[in-house]
Amino acid sequence: MSRTHTPKLTLLTTMLLAAVSSPLASQQTADSGDRSNRPLALEGWEESRSLNVDLDEGSWMSLDVSPDGRTIVFDFLGDLFTMPIAGGDAAQLTSGMAFDAQPRFSPDGARVAFTSDRDGGQNIWIIPLDRSDTTQIPREHEREALPAWRARNG
Repeated sequence: MSRTHTPKLTLLTTMLLAAVSSPLASQQTADSGDRSNRPLALEGWEESRSLNVDLDEGSWMSLDVSPDGRTIVFDFLGDLFTMPIAGGDAAQLTSGMAFDAQPRFSPDGARVAFTSDRDGGQNIWIIPLDRSDTTQIPREHEREALPAWRARNG
């Protein structure tokens, strides 16, 4: 590099350092204060932390059709939903922090088997469509299996 470019390079470097260091200095000043009196980012949302959205498509989903052919059950973002096969509004079957997936209707259409990590391990669970009782089958930890129904013998 020739000497004629050195002053320009030095000026450019100085300007870049000033531009970068100024926001960093103001951030350090702001962060050095007492944090106990700062409002939370979600202040005012204490009543509800939910968001209503309308969705009309999804990906990486599992679904099953009821034995009577009128209803589908599907997983979406870790929860289970039922919906008329002709279309319409979905009804939420499960919710919460657990990741519920791979739903399968029982042969009588009254219950749904699914996989969930709600007990800490991936297991099979059964829920009636009226959401009255959710049962873990079997009661083991980390039993990775796919839900399926089979007819009883005899």
